[in-house]
This record gives sequence, C-alpha cells and structure tokens, in this order.
Amino acid sequence: MALEGTSQIIAASVVPVAIISASGLLCLAFYNRLTAVVVRLRSFQRERFQEQEFLLKHRDAADVDARIIQRHQEFLHSIQSQVGQLLHRARILRLCLLSLLLTIALLILSSLAMGLSIRWSVVSYAAVPLFVGGMLMMFVGIGVAIYELLISHETTELEQELLQRLGKEVEDGF
Repeated sequence: MALEGTSQIIAASVVPVAIISASGLLCLAFYNRLTAVVVRLRSFQRERFQEQEFLLKHRDAADVDARIIQRHQEFLHSIQSQVGQLLHRARILRLCLLSLLLTIALLILSSLAMGLSIRWSVVSYAAVPLFVGGMLMMFVGIGVAIYELLISHETTELEQELLQRLGKEVEDGF
C-alpha cells in the first residue's frame, strides 16, 4: 500500500515538474538577456561620461570647431535616449523573470499539494488553483518576453541612424 501511494504521489507531481523545468530554462535565457542589457547600460554610462568630459573641456575652447561640439552634443543626446530605452528593457526583463519565478513557485506548491492530496484529499482543493495560477504566470511571462523581443532592436536602430547621419556629414565635408 505504501509503495502504491508513493507512485501516485510521484505521478500526480510530474506535470508541474516538467513545466518547472521549462520555466527554469526560460529564466536562464532571460537572466542572460538581462545581463547583456546591464552590461550595455554600463558601457553607455562610460561613453556618456566621456562625452560630457569632452564637452566640459572644450566648451569655451576657440580651437574646436562648433560643428564638432554639435556632433558631440548629438552623440550625447543619443546616448541618453538609448539609456532610457535600455532601462525600459531591463524593467521588462525583470517583470518577465518575476513572472517565470512566480510560475515556478506556484507550480512547486501545486506539486506538493497534489502529492499531499493522496493522503489528505482536502489539499486537492488548493492544487488546482495553484496550478492554474502557475500557468497564468507563465503566460504573462511569455507575453512580456514577446514584448521585449519586439522592442529589443530599437536601441541599436537609434544608434545606427545617428552614426549613419554623422558619417554622411563627414563624407559630405560637414
């Protein structure tokens, strides 16, 4: 009888465990994306500091052409815009990870409740809402991930547009 009860507990817990595994893999991928965004943010902060230093050093210098100062100001403005976009992406990735981690937590509780319901049937009333809640959180996490994917190249496109415009000015001799 004890062996039969144990196998029922394991069988009742299999579906949430498989979804927990999938959520864990998604978390790994999105932690990596968040790390890349944070690294890029730090890079932009260093670039922004360098541009500010240049502008402070040369704002009153007579030997620097006003067009060069203007180019540095445009680049600084672009960096500031990109930082804002990357911070938005970082918040979205954080929401995605939070949703996926809540998925894991709810499914762990669901799995435990399913297992315990073999011995105490009243616990089964908690298992289903926990499972449904976990699946809804996974759906939210996937939706947020899709949104982040759709906006992920806006920063790169903004930087590319600026560099093309500034490059064209150089080619045209200002």
